[in-house]
Amino acid sequence: MGNKNFKLTKLALALGLTVSLAGCFSDNDNDVTVTPPDPDPGTVKVPTPDTPAALSSYVSVTVTDSLSGDAVDNATITFFEAGEASANVTDLSGEAITTLTSADGSFAFKLKEDANLESITLSISAANYLANASVVSLANEGATNVSVNLVSADKAATKTESNLATTEGKLDADIIVDTDAAGVGATVSIPATVELQNAAGEAVAGSVNIEVVTADLEAADGEASAASIIPGGLNSGSAAEVLVPAAVVTVNITATQGDTTTTVKQLSEAITVTTDIADTYRTVDGNELVAGNTFDVYTFDETKAQWTKLQDSTNNDTVATVGAKVDNKFPTSFQTNHFSSFVPVERVAACTDAVSFTLSGTNVSVPAAGLFMQIRSNRLALNEIVNSSTGTLFAEGQAAKNGVTVNSLVNVNVVDANGNVWGSANNVNLCGGVTVPVTAPVTYVNQDFSLTYTCSNTDQATTELDFTGALVRYNQAGKAPLIAAESANGTYALTGLESGATYEVSVIPVGVDVGDASLTVPNFVAADGEAVSFNVGRSNCQFSEVSGSGS
Repeated sequence: MGNKNFKLTKLALALGLTVSLAGCFSDNDNDVTVTPPDPDPGTVKVPTPDTPAALSSYVSVTVTDSLSGDAVDNATITFFEAGEASANVTDLSGEAITTLTSADGSFAFKLKEDANLESITLSISAANYLANASVVSLANEGATNVSVNLVSADKAATKTESNLATTEGKLDADIIVDTDAAGVGATVSIPATVELQNAAGEAVAGSVNIEVVTADLEAADGEASAASIIPGGLNSGSAAEVLVPAAVVTVNITATQGDTTTTVKQLSEAITVTTDIADTYRTVDGNELVAGNTFDVYTFDETKAQWTKLQDSTNNDTVATVGAKVDNKFPTSFQTNHFSSFVPVERVAACTDAVSFTLSGTNVSVPAAGLFMQIRSNRLALNEIVNSSTGTLFAEGQAAKNGVTVNSLVNVNVVDANGNVWGSANNVNLCGGVTVPVTAPVTYVNQDFSLTYTCSNTDQATTELDFTGALVRYNQAGKAPLIAAESANGTYALTGLESGATYEVSVIPVGVDVGDASLTVPNFVAADGEAVSFNVGRSNCQFSEVSGSGS
């Protein structure tokens, strides 16, 4: 049969093309069936990343017991600038705060972006502990790590008189409260003629409790020293001289009526406070004490976290005068019309050089989490975190603010976050720089912790997204947590882990709500170099709806 030529019109061509396309989706000679696309593919829910960028420029604070090194539960920090409540502090989400409370002794906060501060003062308190304060330098970029010790109240010489009756703000009888310390003590005498007043100068009402606290400069083992209960910041005002404490006494008085407790802050007239100084005390000139010697007195106002020179009601400076020796101590007395912490001091030339440190030993490798350098003497109680085997503890001109004199003889103990001792050095001149021979007591490892999240409220419930910007904390049971730095998107560096030890690892979201998702890593055991991953299952993710065909 011969070939036939067909001449097709435009209409025929168009119809032919239409038939041809339609045939593609129906049976043809090859018996293949193709299903046509759904004209409405619908939409799918795709999770949208909603976690913030990595944390930066924050302050991390650990609060621990001064003797055991364990975390202090339910501590509270209040922030101050130059004696006023700070308005420049935020939580990690950027919300303005004036106080923070932590169940496990670990805190983290930031400063407002427009804040221009060289330092900030922390006032720290916790039940059954003596309050403390710490002045934090904000000179460093990035994270600033701070360690603060609190002294358990039962480790100091304390005397309390409770449920004392009052009438119109005055005690019904004279009272003398004496700590009765076996060594050095303190006494407060309050006549019944004195009106007890609140901070506004109003007479208090109800029953009164009086607490007097002191500690010896030369503390016995297991007891608090005077230096350890003196709130930080005593020397924040000078770079040329140091206020060296000769004693310390703290007086706390409260009045309770019904459910209301009021702090007694003022008095209608001055009363006498006496603190004992041991006869072994030597002045800055090396002389023994004699009756008639005097000391300037500085007082700490815990409502402002600020030290000032003690003055009388006419703004004249008050001094503490040494009395005649009784047995092996010198009663030293001063007058005050308010209650606070009081420290008689001498003035000593400051160390004006930079204070350096060296951790000596074979192949010293400081854990990335850092080591704690505990500096102690009868005049100093400092805690510094170091992240290298050599460096600077205090920059030039900053030693005075930390109470370091030209001849500060100290004992130094170096420990890790879990209290493992690396080494110590005794009777070294801190101003000349300190060298401590050390040996790592355990094997330390670092692990990468990859944090992701999945979204059950989307159509991609198994898709893992990087969990960025979280606060990841880790610690051995009972110890204050450390904070893991985010080294890459969703990857956090757990450093300075004790190999084989079990850690508590927790995830605290910042700036994002994850609902009731589990945020605790169970049974985390540190192992050399192993990477660890943890996924947070969420049911409240943000998502976008996209075309089903496009997904």
